[in-house]
Amino acid sequence: MPTITEEEQKTNLRNDNIYSNRVILFNDSVNTFDHVEDCLIKICKHEKSKAKKIAKEAHDKGRAVCYTGSMEVCELIAEKMGEKGLTVSVE
Repeated sequence: MPTITEEEQKTNLRNDNIYSNRVILFNDSVNTFDHVEDCLIKICKHEKSKAKKIAKEAHDKGRAVCYTGSMEVCELIAEKMGEKGLTVSVE
């Protein structure tokens, strides 16, 4: 069985840290499901089925992770989502 070297473990940890940023979508009483799904498809590049799942989770639980990536990309996604009237944060 192949083993992971210490250097590979360090690289994996660095990569995990790079992509540990998340855009959180919050439920609101203003936006329609269709609008939220459209934004998730256009801005986050999700397939329709995934967009529906995220929108439903945000509705049911009050929040949902809608994007994971580098801090720079998460901030850009959050800015675009905010411009469309959605409530989001970057963690």
